[in-house]
Amino acid sequence: MLMAIVGVVYGALVGLFGHWLLFHQIAKNKRSGKDPFKGIGGVFFFRYMIDGASLLIFALVTRNGIGITAAAISITIAVKVSLIIVYLRKGGRID
Repeated sequence: MLMAIVGVVYGALVGLFGHWLLFHQIAKNKRSGKDPFKGIGGVFFFRYMIDGASLLIFALVTRNGIGITAAAISITIAVKVSLIIVYLRKGGRID
């Protein structure tokens, strides 16, 4: 149970870092007068690489299946939230 909580917290922290990277890039583009969403595909790719590497490091350190699964689900939810926020900011609608 404790490792599941540790996994969720770890995944949430990694997810927050990914959110920061993404929205920092959007804000930087907006400040420079470019399309705010230009180049965020590269940020998503970089984020996926960081997510995978951080999950691998977590797996090597803890070696606990429940904790790894909890971290993976938490990271996945964070990525989906980012995708939904970007979709809504680009003018998409959730019906």
